[in-house]
Amino acid sequence: MQILFIVFLIVVVGLLANKFMNQRTQSDEKNDEHEQTLNAETVHAAPHDHINGKTEDNLNEKEKKDMENNNPGEKKGTRDLLLETLTQIGCQYEIGEEDGDIQFGYQGEYFVARATNSSPFIHLYDTHWGRVELYDIDEFARLKKAINQSNIDNSVTAVYTIDQEGSNVIVHSKAVILFTQDIPDIGDYLRMELREFFKVHETIHREMVKQREKEAKQQ
Repeated sequence: MQILFIVFLIVVVGLLANKFMNQRTQSDEKNDEHEQTLNAETVHAAPHDHINGKTEDNLNEKEKKDMENNNPGEKKGTRDLLLETLTQIGCQYEIGEEDGDIQFGYQGEYFVARATNSSPFIHLYDTHWGRVELYDIDEFARLKKAINQSNIDNSVTAVYTIDQEGSNVIVHSKAVILFTQDIPDIGDYLRMELREFFKVHETIHREMVKQREKEAKQQ
């Protein structure tokens, strides 16, 4: 009996030992697989990071080139930019010898511009484009009302001066506009601003006609 019991213990211990070894082997295999997976991911991750780094560098280079293309040098001063733009839109200009004013024609109208390279704004003038007789009291009154209405309706300002010697009231227009290299399609922008002066002409003429018609109905 003792011999059988000893044999039974040996068999049980052997089975338990065998099971323990199998579990350990499987655990070691899993650990090895896990390490291989990590190694594989690390190997694949390194080139991926490298590629991302290169892409970012390439984008930075592209952005730098775009910035250089958009700003190929120092920005032009306002006066130089205006002269260049006038040529671009087909306006011949002259520069006053004494005051440096830029004189040019656009659609049959005579304009004067004042600009410096140190200021981002230009002053545009459309001078002596309308007149009424100084001693025509009714017409002078209509003109003043028309100018007030035009200044309400338009971005360009209208004013009048009195020519005592010629006995006339003279009408002028003025605008101050931003003019920098950052403005897109700056030639079209300048045309648009110049067209605003013609709107002033139309407004004042229309308002004076309306006043005459109103007065005629009241008589």
